[in-house]
Amino acid sequence: MAMRIRFARPLLILSLALTFACGGSASSKSKGSVLKRDDDARSAYERALLDFRRGDCLGAEPLFREIRREFPYSRFAALSELRIGDCQFKNEAYPEAIQTYRQFVRIRPSHKEIPYARFRIAEAYYNQIPSGWFMTPPTYERDQSAARDALIQLRRFVVDYPDDQRVPEANKLMEKCMGTLAAHELYVARFYLKRDAYRGVISRLRGLLASYPGSGAEPKALLLLGEVYLKLHEVEAARQALNELVQRFPETGEAKRARGILGKLAQG
Repeated sequence: MAMRIRFARPLLILSLALTFACGGSASSKSKGSVLKRDDDARSAYERALLDFRRGDCLGAEPLFREIRREFPYSRFAALSELRIGDCQFKNEAYPEAIQTYRQFVRIRPSHKEIPYARFRIAEAYYNQIPSGWFMTPPTYERDQSAARDALIQLRRFVVDYPDDQRVPEANKLMEKCMGTLAAHELYVARFYLKRDAYRGVISRLRGLLASYPGSGAEPKALLLLGEVYLKLHEVEAARQALNELVQRFPETGEAKRARGILGKLAQG
C-alpha cells in the first residue's frame, strides 16, 4: 500500500503541472486575441471597418487579420484581406500591399472585388515612381522599373475591365506613366547622340514611338529622328520622319522646324 502511494504522488504532481500549463497556454491565447468572445464575423468586421474609416489602421489591421484567421470561410475573411492591403497601401508599404492584393486575386479569382484589387496593384506600382525635386535627379534620369510595372498593370486592367468605373483614372495614370517613360527614352537617346552613337539614338526613338503613343514626346522624338537620319545621309528616312511630324503635330514648334528642314531638302 505504501508503495502505491509513493508511485501515485509523482503522477499526481505531473498531472497537476500539465493541467496548469495547458490552462496558462489557453489563457495567454485568449489574452492575445483581438476579437471579443461574443463577436461574430460581421460584427467584428464592422467594428474594424469603423476604425479603418477613421484612419486608425493601427487598431483596424490586427482585427482584420484575426477575422481572416478565426472566420476563414466567411465572406468577411475575403473583405478583411482587402482591408489589410488597404492599410498597407495607406501606410505606403507598397510592396507589401501588392503582395496582399496579388494573394487575394490568386486565391479568390471569381470574387467581385477582383477589379478593385487589380487596380490597387497598379496604383501601388505607380506610387513607387520616383518623384523629382530640387535635391534629386529628374524623374526621367532615375530607375523606371516602377513606371514600367505600373503601365503593364494599368493596360491589363483597362483591357480586362473596360466598363469598370476606375478606367478613366487608369487612363490618366497610363498617360503619366507613358510621359515619364518616353522622357527617359529621350534622355537616353540624347546621351547616345552626344557620343555619336546614331544607331542607338534611332533604336531608342523608334522604341519610344512604338511603345508610348500619346505620351506627348512624339514631336521631339520625330524631329530628333529626322535630324539623326540626316547625319547618316539617309535622306528618304529623314523626310519620312519629318513629314510624319508635320502631318500629326502641325501646330508644334517641332513641326515648324521640320518644315524648314523639308524646304531645304526640296531645294536639293
